[in-house]
Order: sequence, then C-alpha cells, then structure tokens
Amino acid sequence: MKSCSATLTSGSERETESLGKLVGENAYSGLVVALIGELGSGKTVFARGIARGCGIDYAPVTSPTFVIVNRYGGRIIFFHVDFYRLTHQSEVDELGLDEMIKEGTVAIEWADRFIEVLPDELLKVEFKTVFETQRQIYLTAYGTNAFKILNQLGAETWL
Repeated sequence: MKSCSATLTSGSERETESLGKLVGENAYSGLVVALIGELGSGKTVFARGIARGCGIDYAPVTSPTFVIVNRYGGRIIFFHVDFYRLTHQSEVDELGLDEMIKEGTVAIEWADRFIEVLPDELLKVEFKTVFETQRQIYLTAYGTNAFKILNQLGAETWL
C-alpha cells in the first residue's frame, strides 16, 4: 500500500498534545492511529490530544496499560488501547478491535507489538526522544483517508 510521511519536532508536552488534537479534529470512524515509541516518549500525551480533538474534555485521558481499553464519547467515539501487557495475538483478537474501528477512532499505544493485526489503512506515529522534552515525531499515512489527515497537519500550525 502506498504511504506518505512527515517528520515534526515537538519541544514540549503541550506541542505533542496540540499535534494529537489536530489529528482528533480530523478524526473519523474507522481511523486507526498506531502509536509507537519507548516508555515516556509521548504516546499517551498524543492520545490525550486526539481525545481533546474528538471533543472529549470532560474526563482525564490516561494510559490504559492495566485496563487495556478506555472508551470515551465525544463528537466521535474514541478508543484508547494499550498493547503493552498483551503477550499473544489471541489476547488482541479478544478485544474486539474490528468493532471498535467500525464504531469510532482507535489510538493504540505499543501498536508495534501486534502491527500485523492492524488494518492496512492507518496513521502510524513514531516517537523518538531527542532531549528531555524534545521529540522527533514521524507520521506515516497509509491509505486515502489517512493521507487527508496528514495533509491537514501540514496546513495547520501548532498552538
């Protein structure tokens, strides 16, 4: 499948969350955002931004490491998933990921652990720590709708 990509630099949590918010503002049912990066690199902060962009400002958005899936209702349903503690693909299968994707936008932390189960169309976001607060964020869009989101990000400026 064809892809396009962009690389951005974030100098703070606020910038990382703002970028996620732009994704959320352009989110649609069926969007899958694969969040990849080391511990503390910004995955949850980015997911919090997506939630804000989806109109979820009534609840704290925290990592679902122990509950595996958090579901939030907003302008669009937002599922925040964490693959970190999953060890077998059968555990991923039991989550009902296909149903989540039909119902709303899905952001998955540690998505690289089971990337093979994700749909072909997705937005992959990789985080690399440069300095204490600075991150390189690599975004790769696979599929037409994900391309549109990446194009929107290029047209926007961070807050």
